[in-house]
Amino acid sequence: MDFSPLFNLFRQPKHANVIDVTLWHKHEPLLPVRLLDGTVRNPSGQIWRRLKGLQWEYKQDPETIEEFDARQY
Repeated sequence: MDFSPLFNLFRQPKHANVIDVTLWHKHEPLLPVRLLDGTVRNPSGQIWRRLKGLQWEYKQDPETIEEFDARQY
């Protein structure tokens, strides 16, 4: 019995986009994270993270006026 098709399901394709984790990239955390500036996470605004040394750093985009208005209703 040939199991190679089964193992190919779990391999990444050769053309997959690879993210450089030392640069800021978008992230959707499931658990609360500590932001770089020590502030509390807003309900809206994109979370960004990067790997610096052995720790993740997180920052958040400021909330735009449109996001604030959308959250009010």
